[in-house]
Amino acid sequence: MAESYTWLLRTWQEAMLGRAPSTIITDDDKAMAKAIVEVLPNTTHRLCLWHILQKFPEHLAHVYNKFLDFQRDFRHCIHETITISEFEEEWASILMKYDLGENNWLQNLYIRREKWVLAYLRTTFCAGMSTTQRSESMNKFFKDYVRSSTMVSDFVHQYKAAIDARCFKEKKKDVRMKSTRAILKTPLKIEEEASLIYTRKPFMIF
Repeated sequence: MAESYTWLLRTWQEAMLGRAPSTIITDDDKAMAKAIVEVLPNTTHRLCLWHILQKFPEHLAHVYNKFLDFQRDFRHCIHETITISEFEEEWASILMKYDLGENNWLQNLYIRREKWVLAYLRTTFCAGMSTTQRSESMNKFFKDYVRSSTMVSDFVHQYKAAIDARCFKEKKKDVRMKSTRAILKTPLKIEEEASLIYTRKPFMIF
């Protein structure tokens, strides 16, 4: 499997004229990690925080069920600590508070903390991303058009159909924005201007 990833990364880098990404985010796949070290030695390899957090209830079910504060304490340690020293102090406190010092799974995760703990990665540019969810959502989108059984000769046509569908959806949202008025929640001028620029969904987030 590692050989396949190595081939894939070399082929991709060749298509990018030899340029390597500054950062790459993957799930915790050992074969992929080995290929990245070999092909992209100067690229920062981050582990997907979402995938890691999903495994905590599975590996620490006894703690989740027994202590209601554990999830809150742990999330604060991972998401809210700013400096490395703050993280290390809170991590040690959590291990002691919940008697997890001998937990092998946590120990293994801690060894690789520089790849997934935000406090260690704040100086690494990643466009605000810490998970692979953006690529996961694209995978979900394209699965409606191409599958592992899709012939190469059909792939280009299906890919075009997928892009056309996405463009049509965007045009529908543009038309809705231009033909309707957003419901404003304040009399502020900035909100009114935003309603004329954003389509409805990002406007509601704004």
